[in-house]
Amino acid sequence: MRSDEAFRSAINACEDEQANWLYLKEQGFEFSRQEFLQARDAIYAEYGITPEF
Repeated sequence: MRSDEAFRSAINACEDEQANWLYLKEQGFEFSRQEFLQARDAIYAEYGITPEF
C-alpha cells in the first residue's frame, strides 16, 4: 500500500471494513484478519510506530 497509490486510494475509498475485505479478495489477496493484524504489528515494530487506539 505504501508504494501503490492507486491501490491505497481504492482501499481508502471503501465505505467500511467489510467492503475493504471484499475488495482485497477481488484483487486476489487471501488472508485472515489475524494474519493482517500480525503483519500490521510487525510493520509497526519495524518502523517504531505506536498506534493510538
